[in-house]
Formats: sequence, C-alpha cells, structure tokens
Amino acid sequence: MNVASKRDAILMIDDNEEVLSGLVGALAPLLANDDVDINTWQPSDADGEPQDAFEARLEGRTILVVTDYDLTTRGLRGLFGVSIVAWSQAAAIPVGDFSRGLKKVLPKEPNLFELRVPPTDVEGAEFIAAMYRGFRDIRTALQANVDLLEEKRSPAAVLAALLERPHLESQLAQYITRLGAANSTLVERLRALVDDDVSDPSALEPLMSYILGHVVANAVLKFPGPILSSDALAAYCATSSAEADELAGLFEKALFGGPFSEKGRYYWRDGIDAILSDLAGDMFPEPDESFGDYNRRVVEAKLGRLLAVHGCERCGGRKGGFWCPFTLRPVCERGDCSVPSSSWIPAGAQLARVEREFYDELAPLLGL
Repeated sequence: MNVASKRDAILMIDDNEEVLSGLVGALAPLLANDDVDINTWQPSDADGEPQDAFEARLEGRTILVVTDYDLTTRGLRGLFGVSIVAWSQAAAIPVGDFSRGLKKVLPKEPNLFELRVPPTDVEGAEFIAAMYRGFRDIRTALQANVDLLEEKRSPAAVLAALLERPHLESQLAQYITRLGAANSTLVERLRALVDDDVSDPSALEPLMSYILGHVVANAVLKFPGPILSSDALAAYCATSSAEADELAGLFEKALFGGPFSEKGRYYWRDGIDAILSDLAGDMFPEPDESFGDYNRRVVEAKLGRLLAVHGCERCGGRKGGFWCPFTLRPVCERGDCSVPSSSWIPAGAQLARVEREFYDELAPLLGL
C-alpha cells in the first residue's frame, strides 16, 4: 500500500511485474533530482472494486498516471487501461497509456486529454519524465502567478502570459476552440468556476493546469504554428530532417524552453523569422517566391552549400514550408501536395497541412 505524501507522485499501473519493474527502473534515475514519488499498482482481484482501489491510490499529490492497456492477467477480469484513462480524466489528472503485448489495440493518435507512452523502457521513461515535468512546471507557474487566473480568465490568455508571448493570445486561442468536443464535462467545470466568480482564484489552478498542459503537449507542439519542432523547422526551410543539427546551430537563439520542451528541440517561429531576416540582409530583401523556397535559399546562402532534399517525389524534395503531422513529411502549398485546412488541424497551426494523398484516401471514409 502506497503511503499518502505531500510530495508529488506518479502512479504507474501494470499487472505484469516484469514490465512494471523495468519501466520504473528506467524512470527512477531520470527523476532522481525531482521531488516526486513513483508509486506502483499491480491490479488483482484481491483489490476489491477496481475504481475504489484506483482512487485510494490517488491520495496525496498525484500529478500523472501511467497505465498498461490490459490489466486482467492477475484475475481482475474486465479492467483495461481505458477505464483508468476515463477515471483519471474525470479527476483532471493527466494520464498516459501504453501496450506491450497488444500494440494494435491502441490508436497511434491519442485524444487531446490522453498521452500515448512509447512502449519501451527507455523511450517510455523519457516520455513520462518529460510529461511529469511539463505539467509540474505549468502548475508551479500558475501557483506563482495567481493574478493570471484572476485577471486573464480565458485559457489562451493565461497560456500566452505563461509563455511570455502575450501577442500570441489570439493564435493560441485557435488551438483551444475544440476543448468542448474533447472533454465537454471538463470545460463545463471550468466554466462553472469562472462564472461563479470564485473569491480564491487558486481554485482554478488544478483545472487550468490540466487543460493548458494538454494543449501545449498534444496540440501546440504537435501542430506547428507559433512553435515548430525540429522536423517542422526543416520543413519550413524546405529540407530534410537530416539537416536538423545544422539548423539547430543557425536557429539556437529561437529555441523554445517552455513546458515539455525536453521532448525534443522546439523553436519559436517569430524567432526563426527574425534570424532568417538577419541572414537574408540585403541579399534577398523581398521574397519573390513561396516562403519555403525563400527560406531554403537564405539558409543555403548562409551555409554555402545546397541543403539536403527530402523524400517528396512531386518536387524532387526541394519544396516545403509546411509539415504534415500525420504522414510526418514536409509538404508545400501545391494543390497536388497538400490540403490547406481540415477539421484535423487546429486553426492556429498555420504551418501544418495534410498531405494530399493521405487526405484523399481518408477524408471520404471519415465523411470530411
């Protein structure tokens, strides 16, 4: 039985002792310097009612739950990770799920309020550590800036302030417009707190931390707009991700260091554009081509060599500007290459487009 603690806690759930031990063993060193407990639960029929047993293990300050998909091997029939996910979401606790033996049962794309944990010890542990620290950092920032919850009631306004980019509020708001579809109950709870004009603004903190953490991790960092991943930066410069290290050197001053940034290298788009403008100087005063072509030309001039081509056969791998978050490839504005917008991409993701072949294949099946 885990003892209630005032420290943060991560609850790891798996009925396979070997898998659980391996994942915890890989995670513990990564969090050795963090003030967090790693609690474990191997569900069995001896635990009684599964939901009661789960909720009993949330005592203290559980910041993150991680669960395997199949939890039935120790005699507890009918308990699956989807139940843990639902219970965690109802409690507004971030939850990640994975599957080792039934990899095909989990869709690759999680919903907005779900985290998909890589199914290996090393990658899974790195992901869990990054998620814990990201949600912790947002919660800590809100606790240190309680006035934000009193003065800036919309999640987008709060997020823009936390990221120190208040001018991006309207764009970030476009990532948050679908919250109701993702978790209508959660939004109703948040709206009720706001409408009740609570005297203690810190009452908003748990729900706001939960919402903003998922928006950053599962939307803003995934669908390039104000922030670009290393792959999206390569696409923005119409080149291959193989140039990521070279581009990192050029755009180091534009690095994003906010919540969840340890997942990989991320860059502020406004910082990237400022650097490109400096690099262009008087050589290329006004772009007379697509911005992908222009960015590629500016970077090539700076490096004194041609950039690597990517894998697109339509343009020979020399065009780009946009990133398809579904096929994970650079795309350009050509009609035979990508679709400019769809219900799959947040409106704020100005540098994300859906690759044409992928869209044409799936759109009719989904009625889009």
